[in-house]
Amino acid sequence: MADSALASEALVKKEPELPAHDPIVTRSTSGILLLCALLLTGSLVWALWDETFGQRPWKGTQQEFVSRYTRYLKSIKPQAGKTEAEVKESAEYQTLDAEARAAQEQVKPETAEIDQKVAQIQRQLDAVTDPFQNQRGRLTVINYNVEIAKGSAQEKYRKQAEEKRQEVVEVELPAPDGSGKIITQKMNYGQLEKFYNDHRDEKARLLGRKAELLKAPTELATKRDDYLRHHMTGLGPSQIDGLIRKMENFDYSILGHQISANESDIVDRCEVCHVGIREPLDIRPADLAPEGPGKKPDSLARAFVSHPNRELLQIHNPDRFGCSSCHWGNGRATTGDVKGHGRHKYWLWPLFERENIEAGCQQCHAGDRVTQGAETLNLGRDLFEQRGCVGCHRYEGFDRETDALSGTRQNTAQLEDQIIGNDKQIRQETEAANQAADDAEAQRLLAHAESLRVSNSLLAARIDQLNLQSKYLMQDQKKIGPNLKDIRLKLRKEWIPVWLKDPQAFRPGTKMPTFWRFGVDRDGDEQVRAISAYLWQEGFSGKVPEQAGGDAARGKDLFETRGCLGCHAIGDGESSMGGTFAANLQRVGEKSNFEYIVRWIHNPRERWAPYCPKEKRDLTAEDYSKNNKPYGFDTELNSRCPNDGAELQVQNMTVMPNFRLTNGDARDIASYLFSLSSPPAYPDASFMDDPNLKEKGHGLIKQYGCASCHEIKGFEEEQRIGKELTVEGATPIERLDFALLTHDAEKGHDPLKLHGDHSEKPWYNHKGFFEHKLAEPSIYDQGKEKDPKDRLRMPKPYLTPEWRNALTTFLLGSVGAEGSNVPASLFYGPQDQRRQDVQNGWWVIKKYNCMGCHEIQVGQRSVLMGVPFYQTPEGKDLLPPILTSEGARVDPNWLLRFLNDPSLEDQKGPVPPIVATDERRGSGVDASGKTNQTADGSAGPNGNGKLKPQPGLDKNGVRVYLKARMPTFSFSPNELQTLVRFFMAMSGQQEPYIKKPLQPLSEQEKLVARQMFTSGTPCLKCHITGDPAHDVQAIAPNFLLAGQRLKPDWTFRWLLDPAQIDPGTAMPSGLFRKEGDRWVINLPNPPASANEYSQDHADLLVRYMLLLTPEEQRRLLATSPVQPAGSTGPPTQGKLSRKNSENLAHRFRNNRREPAVAGTGGRANMRAPGM
Repeated sequence: MADSALASEALVKKEPELPAHDPIVTRSTSGILLLCALLLTGSLVWALWDETFGQRPWKGTQQEFVSRYTRYLKSIKPQAGKTEAEVKESAEYQTLDAEARAAQEQVKPETAEIDQKVAQIQRQLDAVTDPFQNQRGRLTVINYNVEIAKGSAQEKYRKQAEEKRQEVVEVELPAPDGSGKIITQKMNYGQLEKFYNDHRDEKARLLGRKAELLKAPTELATKRDDYLRHHMTGLGPSQIDGLIRKMENFDYSILGHQISANESDIVDRCEVCHVGIREPLDIRPADLAPEGPGKKPDSLARAFVSHPNRELLQIHNPDRFGCSSCHWGNGRATTGDVKGHGRHKYWLWPLFERENIEAGCQQCHAGDRVTQGAETLNLGRDLFEQRGCVGCHRYEGFDRETDALSGTRQNTAQLEDQIIGNDKQIRQETEAANQAADDAEAQRLLAHAESLRVSNSLLAARIDQLNLQSKYLMQDQKKIGPNLKDIRLKLRKEWIPVWLKDPQAFRPGTKMPTFWRFGVDRDGDEQVRAISAYLWQEGFSGKVPEQAGGDAARGKDLFETRGCLGCHAIGDGESSMGGTFAANLQRVGEKSNFEYIVRWIHNPRERWAPYCPKEKRDLTAEDYSKNNKPYGFDTELNSRCPNDGAELQVQNMTVMPNFRLTNGDARDIASYLFSLSSPPAYPDASFMDDPNLKEKGHGLIKQYGCASCHEIKGFEEEQRIGKELTVEGATPIERLDFALLTHDAEKGHDPLKLHGDHSEKPWYNHKGFFEHKLAEPSIYDQGKEKDPKDRLRMPKPYLTPEWRNALTTFLLGSVGAEGSNVPASLFYGPQDQRRQDVQNGWWVIKKYNCMGCHEIQVGQRSVLMGVPFYQTPEGKDLLPPILTSEGARVDPNWLLRFLNDPSLEDQKGPVPPIVATDERRGSGVDASGKTNQTADGSAGPNGNGKLKPQPGLDKNGVRVYLKARMPTFSFSPNELQTLVRFFMAMSGQQEPYIKKPLQPLSEQEKLVARQMFTSGTPCLKCHITGDPAHDVQAIAPNFLLAGQRLKPDWTFRWLLDPAQIDPGTAMPSGLFRKEGDRWVINLPNPPASANEYSQDHADLLVRYMLLLTPEEQRRLLATSPVQPAGSTGPPTQGKLSRKNSENLAHRFRNNRREPAVAGTGGRANMRAPGM
């Protein structure tokens, strides 16, 4: 059966088996291939686009800049051509051009001949150079073989060298006549060398002669081109064409605009998009508007502008500093403005807002007090000090005196402990020496004990120096607010609680902040009463001597002209007049005791009782009497404690200086101030005598940190209550407590609406935290449940929006090295001593508000310049002097004496007579100008006595004609040296100063100078001469002071062009003109002796003025035809007429080819001569 089955299967035909299903064979793949090809093509296109544009979005921005900038350049080119043409058409340029062309034409024939000879020589040199060099090369090889060969081989090579020297070569030379013919000459090596060297030397001689000929024409052409460059207000057409070509070849790569400072690890790409930032033109947004120059700008136009302050780029080269170092932001990001500006929560240095841009200056210039050009930052520093922030918050650099005093006291204590330890060791070693086993050991111990005694003497000397330094530092130390130990002597009792409750209600804008806790706490009124009680009960008891009333009308005149308005203001709101550095005095009569105000005006530094820091208490008369010493204290001889010898605080710690007023003047001013208001009826304040309230007040004063700004009994050594803010801007955002407002800050909900239309902008950042904290310090306590002692304590200061922004800018930049976006190696740390002196001086200048009366920086307006009196023609003549060049003007030794005593009571040498009418002098002054010490009775140094004698005279030491008084600041030697070095450094003067010797005058020179003084020059019309009738109208110092005071070199420059040093001065320019290498008097009819004098007239007058004696001055006045200034009548006031002054200035400037200063001769634009 099996076999048959197999047979049947063999007979059946089988179908072949089909292969497995194959999609490639069984179906079409063209669709898939097409799709893949399209995807691949699309990916390629996308990759190319992303490579070209997607990852380089700046290219479109740059293309837009190139297009707009090119259009702008073409639009201004015609005007640039006009500007250049206008300069070239000026008489000065035409003269310079004519001189340059004439000089060029004069040497042209000879230079052309030289060029022809040089060209012929060069052709001959070209022809001989190759043969000569070939022969010299072969000879050099042979000479080398001579040097390395030995024996007979050396002689062989010498022979070859000689043969080579004698070998003759043919040289084809151009004919020397320049005909173009070729002459063949045969020369050996020596002849070739001589021919080559002779022609080379001749060529050098001719070129040297040509350079000598072209020297004068080149100098004239350079002078002409410099004149064109200096007088062009913008770029010329050729320069603009160069910028257009630059745009045509613009580099669109990152590397073309990337800043890489490898030494500082700075990579910055801001200029990839901000392409116009360093362009030589001032580009404004409207210039690159999308629709054309002058149209409405868009965001790109605002990004393409040039840097607004080119001077900053000169001293902060972007190639070294980059951009983001100062402005912050992510300088490496280029894919969008959000990333590039650092607006990302993980980026630590977001771009500063426009109004806070100067915060970047603070990170490097944290040690500066004034940073040139950073006005907002400087204002923030001023406010941090003046508004009392520094009272509660330490900031490095703002506690110079306090830190130094603390260090000095600590060093003193350590040295005293060391002396005690040495004394103990001396006793031990002396005793051990007495018990020593042998003499050698005893001598060793005694010798060591002796060395310790000597060491103690040296330590004692060091302690003496530290004590002296402590004395000066205590003299320098000032408080922000008034001394509250005087509260019972000074203030009305009932007024104190009213003031503490809301200072701004009584005096809007006052420095005293509002303690908002008093208005929101349930026991706020009780806190006010407790603090008032403590202050009242702990104040000095006693009674200020009674004072008679004064003349309020005269007091008004004194207040408005003496200089009080440089710091203080009078009036409310828009009608106020004066400065904001100190308190507005409009309502002083509503709060104060008249007698105390008289005493304060007379001498604000006078202290009721001295304070001993070692005993930590105020001393009394008993402390002096028990030590058999009179009760007296001052900064000179009586500054030590009678009990322990420690240095005392003997002055009120106020910056207000002493104006050296007479007793009558002080009463008149006080009477005027008290006439401005009448004391209202205040609520009863008998609770201030409650001793129970006093104890509570003690704790509240400590809690609120009142002693940070005020001197309060029992709190003299109290420390600050606020955190240090030196690096507050670097605090991580998570550590800034936004409290319950965190969500609102992130979403942009602003409860204070600080920015109006931008109120929905998120403010969860450092700027938002600082702004809201300053605007409303209680804001981060809103909705919080806290124990009263844990509540925020910062009071609310009065800040305008501008002030708040300035303080925010200051804090944003306070990041220190750890939070800075700049390597510490780039921080500003001046190695130049003069720059350090400038910054050290600014601390003192700002401390005492010197800029309230004086112009110290060029262009800076003092407060007095805005006072109505000083805006009148007469008042402008009486403004305090400009100090922009004080260091170059005066002898530093004289300046030191002057700052110590501005009245120059101890002036060495001749002092001009003091002329003072009863009107100027007031009561209490004798005819010499000295304070009448017996005008008010006792003058003893008693805290409870009557008005003490004033330090110095009742006058200005130099400009006695000024109504404004240079006060006595009681500067310590530290501050005196700092100020002198400041003025010297500001004027670029060298330390130490070596006085220039002056050549004595011969009798003939005295005669010439005397005749020049009296033959038309206006010197004697304006300057004090000692003649009372004349000096009433004088507006310039006496020449007798010049010798000790002025520097010869500055005086020389001043005589030539005073308007250049002090624009607007009444001192006329053009008194001298240049003749050859000397200056001669520029008068219509100069004296004959001047014409015969062959030396420099200006130098002669300088020596004459600086060597002037009282006898010579009297002789000068006796020979002068000039009438006293008083006789010329009020309109001229002893000065040059405007016409004469302008004529002199015109002649002088024509000689120098300089443009005239507008208004130099005008009365309204003049100031008193500043010499």
